[in-house]
Amino acid sequence: MILPRSVAVAVCLAGEILLAQELQLPQNPLGGRIVFEEKKCIECHAVGGFGGTAGPDLSKVRFFGSTLELASVIWNHTPQMNRKFRQLRMSRPVLTESEMLDLFGFLYYLRYLGEPGSVARGRNLLEAKGCVGCHMVAGKGGTVGPDFEKSQRYASPIYMVQAMWNHGPAMLEQIRKNKLSYPTLTGQDVADISAYLRQATAGTTEIRMSPGNPAKGKALFAEKRCSKCHIGDGAAKRIQTGLVRIDLKKGVSEVATLMWNHGVVMMERMKRESVEWPKFEGNEMADLIAYIYFLDFEDKPGDGQKGESIFKSKGCVDCHKPAGAGRGPDLATIKKFDTPIQMIQLMWNHADDMEDLIVSGNKDWPQLSAKDMRDLFAYLRKNVRK
Repeated sequence: MILPRSVAVAVCLAGEILLAQELQLPQNPLGGRIVFEEKKCIECHAVGGFGGTAGPDLSKVRFFGSTLELASVIWNHTPQMNRKFRQLRMSRPVLTESEMLDLFGFLYYLRYLGEPGSVARGRNLLEAKGCVGCHMVAGKGGTVGPDFEKSQRYASPIYMVQAMWNHGPAMLEQIRKNKLSYPTLTGQDVADISAYLRQATAGTTEIRMSPGNPAKGKALFAEKRCSKCHIGDGAAKRIQTGLVRIDLKKGVSEVATLMWNHGVVMMERMKRESVEWPKFEGNEMADLIAYIYFLDFEDKPGDGQKGESIFKSKGCVDCHKPAGAGRGPDLATIKKFDTPIQMIQLMWNHADDMEDLIVSGNKDWPQLSAKDMRDLFAYLRKNVRK
């Protein structure tokens, strides 16, 4: 595919330890497309214009939330979805834990690819950003750097950014030598330049690059020593002076250009600390960015005490009573779960039965915010069977 385009720790608050949610990284986020189709989600929802129209086209909805934020959206729309299932005479799909993780990974990944680029704007940007001073394209430009027209790899945004990153120190030296300004870029700039280079490339073979494997990217984050200055997920680490949390609600090209735009600062810091400038090969840059993108898929810690209040106020306790005294199972006796996906899967698979019980009790479907979901998970995680 040519691409056109936090920290899990236990936090102490008000004397109570809040349980952190574990970040689950999919190996292949696009693999969830199979689940999306096999479970008939595509009958109601389109992706990129292909699919049903009963629900929104999910590729056009800008969703960058966490696992439980997405779960909240789906849960709150359960009654509408159930009505649509009945109208279409479809059985409500049942999902395994792995299918639910794959599906959520796919839905979260849809905005990762960004928007397609503009050929005309890309051509203008090459000149405006000073690229043609060193690189030749369409027979015009400098000869210090490689000829873009003969380098098909640059027609893929992520390959282009990877090459720019690898040659960052040499490019900075040349920029300073010529007394030029370091070019800053937006994600759309990269998409536009790549769109133009794709048209101007002399060859006929398309260069393709995997969208990235977040799990491999996590390993690269440590291997390339990104963790020396930045925090990913996992155990608590000491935050280096001067670093702030970055909003990563961005697609692949935007995350890549964020790295590029801070290149000068990173080069100077790494030089001071005698850290070698990391180089990326093959699909490594895509894997690393996929991991960075998925950091916002992680949920903040929930408050178990507030979760208990939600369990009562939302009416969960009316059906889920101790010792099987309610119409639903005693949740203290179910298999222990450690991740939000396990809770979400159970809620999804039993939503039909829950709706029947709620309707028969003449009650409204309980709406749950993302915070409600986090707190509820913290409470249930602590109180289900060990």
